[in-house]
Amino acid sequence: MEKLKENVTKLEWRVDSHDAEILELKSASTDLKITLDAITKNLQQIKYIAIGGGIFLFADQVGLTAVLRLL
Repeated sequence: MEKLKENVTKLEWRVDSHDAEILELKSASTDLKITLDAITKNLQQIKYIAIGGGIFLFADQVGLTAVLRLL
């Protein structure tokens, strides 16, 4: 019976340790999600800047900038 109590005590310590580790991992996961969201926003900004530059270059090649200057 003493052996059983000892095993239960060990398991309780392990469970407590795992609970702490799970909380740590959840916190790290939240931080990573925030960081990934910021990276995604930056990449979207870069994409739209590139698209805008491409449209401007196309308009310049076609001659639309001269038409816009006349307005």
